[in-house]
Amino acid sequence: MTASQNRFQRAFFERLSEKFPSRSDMVVSLGEVLHVGRDAVYRRMRGETVLSADELMLLSETFGVEAMPNGKRPSLPTMSYFQSEDRETSEQTYFIDLRKQSDLFLALPGINVDYASPELLIHYELMFPVLRSFKIFMYGITTWGLHKWKDQRFSSDLIPPATHALIDGIVRDAYRVPGRELWSIGILDVTLRQISYMYQVGRFAHPQDLETIFAELEAILDHLEAMARSGKRFYPGETPNEDSPTFRVYHNELSNTNNTIIIHSNTKNYLFSTLVNPSFLASRDPRILSDVVRWFDNLVEHANSLNAESGKYNTQYFGKLRQQLRATRETIRFGSGIF
Repeated sequence: MTASQNRFQRAFFERLSEKFPSRSDMVVSLGEVLHVGRDAVYRRMRGETVLSADELMLLSETFGVEAMPNGKRPSLPTMSYFQSEDRETSEQTYFIDLRKQSDLFLALPGINVDYASPELLIHYELMFPVLRSFKIFMYGITTWGLHKWKDQRFSSDLIPPATHALIDGIVRDAYRVPGRELWSIGILDVTLRQISYMYQVGRFAHPQDLETIFAELEAILDHLEAMARSGKRFYPGETPNEDSPTFRVYHNELSNTNNTIIIHSNTKNYLFSTLVNPSFLASRDPRILSDVVRWFDNLVEHANSLNAESGKYNTQYFGKLRQQLRATRETIRFGSGIF
């Protein structure tokens, strides 16, 4: 291997390492993809064995990593599309992948996150077990097309305890990170429409699940308001303190966006944007990041802050959300008498 080849291969593996929470995870995954043992993977990583062109392209396409040397960029900004390969058979695959991503980001020094969304953020809608089960079921029969649920009615016991335990860890981690969030008054719209439709077509197996979902949505609003007023992010049932991560939330109806996540850290920055929710596009391209950061900061500058000092405006904002929730609940109650 020439010195130039060695630099190229080392640079490629450095970019590839960003996809894994640890070096050992990377070695295992590369061995499975290349069908070689651990020693063979390490030899390639150390530059003792040259990656063949086929191996290079296979790794590049499998993990969404540029095959070109550092410093040589394509003329267009680059993004990668992430979705689970086994999405048609298992809902757990998505959350296993999300867990790996979460571990990777939590290890970044100085991490903070900006999040803009027209709907309830995923770590809020997955906060409580029955609403969580309902949202997973909705992803399963729409985005993922899970065959096992095609003709099923929703029931909270469709989601196994192992999946709940996995998601609990992901949600708890989300409360460990400081950041800013940009909301609209329509953050409940998608979920309320899903609830109404599924009730209308008879897809709730147990009336109690529907009642519990509304109670959990009320609890979510109570918790979001408490965090907004305290300026701290904290897990439901806990009390914020001086060491709790900072939390700043803004209301801006001018934004027209899908779910957009900007991860800042002292070493690496990332952009995630949903495409066929909850699948997502990801990029570290500085050209994309620069534009999106500028866009987010501009929206925040012209937004209304929701905090303890905003007083009446804060009360009005959450009052409207609770009004939407009550209206949907009363519509279902009036038409069914199930409560």
